[in-house]
Amino acid sequence: MMKNRFFMLGLGIGLIAGALLLQLMIAGRTAPLTKEELIRQAASLNLTVVDPAEAAATATPSPEEGARAKASGEPAATPASTPGVPPKPAAAPSAAATPGKPSAPAQPQSTAAPVTKAPATPEAPVAAVDGVISLKIPTGITLSQTADLLAEAGVIEDKNKFLQTANGRKVNTIIQYGSYSFTKGESINSIIDKLITVKK
Repeated sequence: MMKNRFFMLGLGIGLIAGALLLQLMIAGRTAPLTKEELIRQAASLNLTVVDPAEAAATATPSPEEGARAKASGEPAATPASTPGVPPKPAAAPSAAATPGKPSAPAQPQSTAAPVTKAPATPEAPVAAVDGVISLKIPTGITLSQTADLLAEAGVIEDKNKFLQTANGRKVNTIIQYGSYSFTKGESINSIIDKLITVKK
């Protein structure tokens, strides 16, 4: 109970102190700009600063005021020119865009699982020459398929014994594909060693 109470007290004090520091930082940065600073920053952005009091005094006369001034003979009030950057000329209008041909709709992408490539069919083993059997192990072959291939080629005599030994050594996922040469009557452990050795 005490640990939780001190934690909550410290958390509350930390939040209050953080909020106060944040307010001080915000208040320190928001000093109002002087008129000169405002005019300088506006000029850098190609803007002019107009004082509302001056704008009301030098406003363009309405049509009724202009008519009264002509009737009385007084000169009409003209707007005072504002100091600063002259206005930019108006940009020429661009030509209307011609509608283009719509593009062909995109082909929907299949959300089905990607099709896995079936393992290549193994080549027939080359006949034994001087007791050596050449055999090619294709990519993506399973341990059971490898045992079938070795049994067909005559490299192993007992498929079940080979599978038990291979599973005991946990080599079911590390069989390397490629071309191999086996001797007739070679031990199962020697065959497995060849099959799991990474070829360079």
